[in-house]
Amino acid sequence: MDFSFNAKDFRDQLEQAVADGIQASPLAQGVESSPENLLAAMKQAIDVMQRAGADISSESPENDIEEKDISQIGDYVLTLIEGLIGHVQAASDMQAATQAKALVRLTLPVAMWVAHCGGRLDKLDLVVNAIADYANEYRDPEQLVELTRVIATIIQVASAVVKHDLEQTNAMRPWRVLHLNYGIVATRSHDPKLIEAAYDTLVKDFPQDAREFFKQGMQQMDIIGYPQAVRDVVEKYNQMWGSESPLH
Repeated sequence: MDFSFNAKDFRDQLEQAVADGIQASPLAQGVESSPENLLAAMKQAIDVMQRAGADISSESPENDIEEKDISQIGDYVLTLIEGLIGHVQAASDMQAATQAKALVRLTLPVAMWVAHCGGRLDKLDLVVNAIADYANEYRDPEQLVELTRVIATIIQVASAVVKHDLEQTNAMRPWRVLHLNYGIVATRSHDPKLIEAAYDTLVKDFPQDAREFFKQGMQQMDIIGYPQAVRDVVEKYNQMWGSESPLH
């Protein structure tokens, strides 16, 4: 699975996801947030993303797109997707869950576009949901390797506000869930280097959660029967940061 942004593929997936949902939505029509207007805005935004990505890739001297502009475009598109999901879910028909899932998954190419163009991500809710959805589906280590790299990229380009982690009383906040999923998906990838990178990030950003994470990881080694190379990494981090060792 290629998570990068491709304008044609993105348009096709968008059309497929919302076609039935737009017609079935019982929400008010003809207003700014109607599904038709949201879809029209999405199509315009896709064109903007395509042009901006091409300009940045070509390193054109005329390219004057700043980080804040990329960040704002990404935030805008994620907001549009969120609005479309609301309309699809309001339809309450047999296709609603499938269409909502497809729309949620579209947030990952948007996030990767933001990263490619040098922007920052402020909205992580749907992106984290998309990652969890793929993680629940994937079984092949090669797929999980790619998903691990996507998670690492998203962590790197999260905005300063997100990284400040101000809502620490909320255990389900996207920033925390993203890190835990990073560790889980990396472990399932069976790639020792990716696992170590994920664990180092978890220890750095969420030391209060790392101890229990490694403890549970050791339990999973026996339950699932991971390869010895994976077990060695988990054992090392459990010994370094486990229940008998202080986290700094």
